[in-house]
Amino acid sequence: MAHTKRTLLTLFCWCSLSNILCAQIAPANSMRLYRTQSGHYAFHTLLNDRVLSSVMIESGIHAALIDSAFIHKHQHELGLAIRPNNMNKEINLGGTVYRITHRAKGNLKMNGCVYEGEFLVLSHYRNETEVTIPIQRLRQKDDWGSRIVMLDIKNNQMRMLTRNELRSWDCPRHKMNHRSYMRMPAISTTIAITTSESTLFLEGNFNIDLGNPMPLYLREQSLGVQQLLDENKAITLTAGYNQRGEIVAQAFKPFGCEILGHSFTLPTICITDKLQRFTTDGLIGLPLFTEHAVAFDFDNDYLYIQE
Repeated sequence: MAHTKRTLLTLFCWCSLSNILCAQIAPANSMRLYRTQSGHYAFHTLLNDRVLSSVMIESGIHAALIDSAFIHKHQHELGLAIRPNNMNKEINLGGTVYRITHRAKGNLKMNGCVYEGEFLVLSHYRNETEVTIPIQRLRQKDDWGSRIVMLDIKNNQMRMLTRNELRSWDCPRHKMNHRSYMRMPAISTTIAITTSESTLFLEGNFNIDLGNPMPLYLREQSLGVQQLLDENKAITLTAGYNQRGEIVAQAFKPFGCEILGHSFTLPTICITDKLQRFTTDGLIGLPLFTEHAVAFDFDNDYLYIQE
């Protein structure tokens, strides 16, 4: 009887562990997303089929970011070649400055896809996830290494699509480009902004920012943005301050705006002079990607948005 109880207890423990892992790690080629406190989206996975980790997705970085303690603890399982950092020593992420202690190169496999390229090793980076991956650098392990990423944030899903699967997407598509800082993905388009007096049009090139909670975030240095403000006195800006009392951004709230054919009512649009290295006119933020499933075809530089 005691042996039977021990056997049942062992089976129960294995089943419980299996349920936990299944709840955290989605099937091959699919990732179950969850929202972090900062508003970014992440998923749990087994890196290289060996190391359980949380991974954040981003579009506004050019290389993967990884916590220094995490990579040193799991260097053998991850198989990454680490070297001391002799280049830029710091990186500013959303106002927080991290020290780049090392750089690394290699591959990370996760749920049917692969990240291959450079890693910036950051000191004390593990605040929400151990790893952050630029979504534009993910590719399939199969399907000839295609780079087609589907995001269905409304249903908390991210999945790698095959070329054949993408052919069934009968919906509008928009051409992307890399004419931006660090060749981050961007879209040239005309954005309509409706105020109390008229509808304004801002033509420009805008980075895709999957970590920005605003539908539109504009660069004050942009000539197009300056002209928009100078010629439309109905736009009243309200300053936003950090804890030190410094102005970090200004904002206004029009009646509405339309981005890539999708409308937003009473949106908050921010303007900042802090994106000094950027060359685009601003950023298109997360709200565009939360109500509709989208597919990023990074092989051919097209963004598909389902209706």
